[in-house]
Amino acid sequence: MNNLSQSPPVLMIASVVARATVPRMRLAQSAAKGRRINLPSAWPSSLPPIWPMWRLMAVVLACLAFSTAFAGTGALDRIKASEIIRIAYAPNAYPISFKDAEGVPRGYSVDLCRHIVTAVQQALGLDALEIAWIEGNTPRRVAAVVNAEADIECGTTTMTLSRQRQVDFSNVVFVESGGILVKSDRGLRGLADLAGRKLGVVPETTTEHRLRPALIERGIELELVPIRDAKDGRERLIADELDAVAGDRLVLIGQVAETGKAEDFGIVDANFSVEPYAFALPRNDADFRLEVNRGLAEVYRGGEIETIFQRWFGEDSAPTRLLETVYFIYGFAD
Repeated sequence: MNNLSQSPPVLMIASVVARATVPRMRLAQSAAKGRRINLPSAWPSSLPPIWPMWRLMAVVLACLAFSTAFAGTGALDRIKASEIIRIAYAPNAYPISFKDAEGVPRGYSVDLCRHIVTAVQQALGLDALEIAWIEGNTPRRVAAVVNAEADIECGTTTMTLSRQRQVDFSNVVFVESGGILVKSDRGLRGLADLAGRKLGVVPETTTEHRLRPALIERGIELELVPIRDAKDGRERLIADELDAVAGDRLVLIGQVAETGKAEDFGIVDANFSVEPYAFALPRNDADFRLEVNRGLAEVYRGGEIETIFQRWFGEDSAPTRLLETVYFIYGFAD
């Protein structure tokens, strides 16, 4: 026998309605066919007597209320119950988000996410909060949030209106521009120099979506070659499988820094995009989004953002005026 307390709410409603109405329907059908009706002296134990309509409606409404509560569990409830927060991150986007030699996620975005985890832990009153890391490029990370595999993603995801059809976003965490990585000995100085060549780009990213119309507008014909991520593009560029790699400018610079041979590469400032980074979150979960933004605001207004920025972009580096404005605007008071 099934336990109704463990049955789906809709099935519970159907069971109540069916058990209350089927006996009445059978009596009516027998009478319509002219059959003699023998009413039992007592109802069988397996079927209840016919309920008054008001009582039946009360049960139905109660089951609907239970169904709504069951379906409305948000990220904070799941995190509190499991004491685990699942974070999707980019493993090859140094210095924003990457996996170090020991396999530990690190980088600018990762540091911000660790502060968010601390804020969520404190808000939920947990003694500890474990992080489950999920690797992936931008489309994979966004899909992980959409499919409820991840609670938040921390990488190099640009906030766009089209992506907001699938996910919500935190407040802005970085502002980047597009660039193109080339070998310094190829004489490529601008986008027009790439005509007839092979240009690597990660599919289904804002870089690809903004690069295509820029090429059409300027009448430049070339071959766009799909790559997994910036690291894959760099390696294929070194192997002469590609003539150039398009991506976020700072991530491309990070790829050059990892080689230790900066003189072998150049960055073409193509100015085809501006990329406001933000962290993808589950849609329609205002409570979780509030805690994420609260964690970011504490970092922005408390001065910790300067330490994080210099840790990953150099001790002598400083945010652009636009990025300083982002920190100022989103450093809300609690």
